[in-house]
Amino acid sequence: MSKIGAVRRSAIVGFATLALGGAVAGEASAAGEQPAKPASPAEPCGYLGDGTYRHCDGGTGSTVMLDVQDLWGSIYHYCVGPGVTDLQPVIRWRIRDAWWNGYVGCQPGYDGPA
Repeated sequence: MSKIGAVRRSAIVGFATLALGGAVAGEASAAGEQPAKPASPAEPCGYLGDGTYRHCDGGTGSTVMLDVQDLWGSIYHYCVGPGVTDLQPVIRWRIRDAWWNGYVGCQPGYDGPA
C-alpha cells in the first residue's frame, strides 16, 4: 500500500471511530445490489484490500460515497452501506485503493467514473 493510501485509510478509520462510533454487522443493500457481508468486530473500517471495503456507521444506517482507484489509476464512484461490500464485481480492472470522499446519503451501488 502506498503512503498516500495508508494515510487515507488511517484518516478514514480515525473518523469512523470518532464520529460514527464503532462497528455494525452488514445489512442488505438496495434492491438489485449485493448484500453487504456481516463484518467481524476485529476487522478495521475502510479499505480492507482485495476489492472489499468496510463501512462502520455506528448503527445509523448511513450510506457513503467512495472514490475507488483501479490498477491504472482511474477513479470511480461507488456508494456503500454499513458492513463489508465487495467493490470488485463492477470495476473492470483490479482495485488498488478505496476511500470515503465526504459524501453521505447516496443510493448504494456503482455510480460511474469520477
